[in-house]
Amino acid sequence: MKSNFSLLGLILALSILSCVSSSPGGNGQNIDELNIAIRNASDYLNKNIPGGSKIVILNIQSVSHDLSDYIIDELIANAVNDKVFTVVDRQQLDEIRSEQNFQLSGEVDDADAVAIGKFFGAQTIVSGAVNRFGTGYRIIIRALEVKTARIQGQYNRNIAASKTINSYMAGDSSITEGSSTGAITVTGNSLAEKFAWLQRNAESHKTYILVANKNENIVPHTLEYKGTINITIALRGDTENRIIRLMSNGVMFTVRPNVTFVLENNITLQGHKGNNGSMIRVEGGTLIMKSGSTITGNESPFGYGGGVSVGEGTFEMTGGIISGNESPFGGGVYVGEAFSLDNSSTFNMSGGTISGNTSGGGVSVGSGTFNMSGGTITGNTSISNGGGVSSSSNFTMTGGTISGNKARSGGGAYIVAGTFDIRGNAIITNNTATGEGGGVSFHTGHIFYFNKSGGTITGYNSDPNNGNVVRDDTGTIVRRGGHAVYINENFREENTAGPGVNLSFENE
Repeated sequence: MKSNFSLLGLILALSILSCVSSSPGGNGQNIDELNIAIRNASDYLNKNIPGGSKIVILNIQSVSHDLSDYIIDELIANAVNDKVFTVVDRQQLDEIRSEQNFQLSGEVDDADAVAIGKFFGAQTIVSGAVNRFGTGYRIIIRALEVKTARIQGQYNRNIAASKTINSYMAGDSSITEGSSTGAITVTGNSLAEKFAWLQRNAESHKTYILVANKNENIVPHTLEYKGTINITIALRGDTENRIIRLMSNGVMFTVRPNVTFVLENNITLQGHKGNNGSMIRVEGGTLIMKSGSTITGNESPFGYGGGVSVGEGTFEMTGGIISGNESPFGGGVYVGEAFSLDNSSTFNMSGGTISGNTSGGGVSVGSGTFNMSGGTITGNTSISNGGGVSSSSNFTMTGGTISGNKARSGGGAYIVAGTFDIRGNAIITNNTATGEGGGVSFHTGHIFYFNKSGGTITGYNSDPNNGNVVRDDTGTIVRRGGHAVYINENFREENTAGPGVNLSFENE
């Protein structure tokens, strides 16, 4: 009897092992998360782009041209087979790419993308990126409406490092720590030496890793390499957090076109009082900020963006912290060119925290676009308007939280002009204004558009302990101040602003 029981147990164990080895995620077969993410991205586009549209699947930014081609080809194949859209042929696109001299694996700004879309008579441009994210990767697929240059939707997903993606990302800087394959680890006794080496030796389509192995003081650096394109520079600390201090006035790092600057783990950039510039200024290039990185302690009393200033470029914040900075126009981040209506500046926030910045609040959007799909903007203060966010251009909030900020008007957000779209899982709560609009306030002397199809904007009565609130200078709660939303005396929400708001005001 005992022998029969043992034989039955052995058969059962072998059966279980067989199931595990043949099932997705078992030891015998890895789930290919890249292909799953591409399929899910296609499904997302099918739901968010009107059926029958003509679309151009334009580019995927990554350090691997082969990976970019693979994702583009898969997205095109899915679109063709799904029969929801009409897709521009890849061969035609390659011909235009050659004429326009841009790389499918590099960045294509929105203006060029819209121009290409108009050339083909398309309604939508699809683009994206694949970036390192922790031990895996983050894939982003975005749909841009050609007619209005507005984002129709953005699909984000974190994926594991499967065999397929690793085979394409052999040139990525972070696939294997210390690997000699792909990226070049720059050597030297200091960061100054390493940046000097880059200035002499940087080559197109290369990724360079700079590791700080001690706390250092550095002078301002401009990341620009004449005659080269598609250079990625990743800055990280070694086995512990390293503090890099700015030893003079100016911008610590200026990121010029054809350069992607990545702040990775264990790195803190620290400014000082009385500075005359941001810690990082994006001038046509791309800044990516990841978990484990911090920008702090920069007080620029007459500047734009105490932490980061984005002009004619892109800032992707997937993690990290921007805190304790000061500037009258965006204590944490400023988006746009000062004294310009140029709209090529883009700040995409999908993670991380912007907190404890003063004078000009957390984020100020002078021109360009701010897309918030995740992360937290909290504990910031503005001496005037917009404790969390102040926008004169395009602000879309589909996720993340704006809370605990303070200002005279618009504790959470102050909309001067342009468009404010809120939907999805976005939350604006527990902010305070001393004038009007505890959650959101609108400047009624300009043209603006307010579209709310989802998200949450609380008011005082809806949540008296944690909702948005208007208090006077003595701290007394104002009876009718537009605790949730304030537009004018005739349009204000005290309790909560539910979905379904779709308003436009012109010179009210």
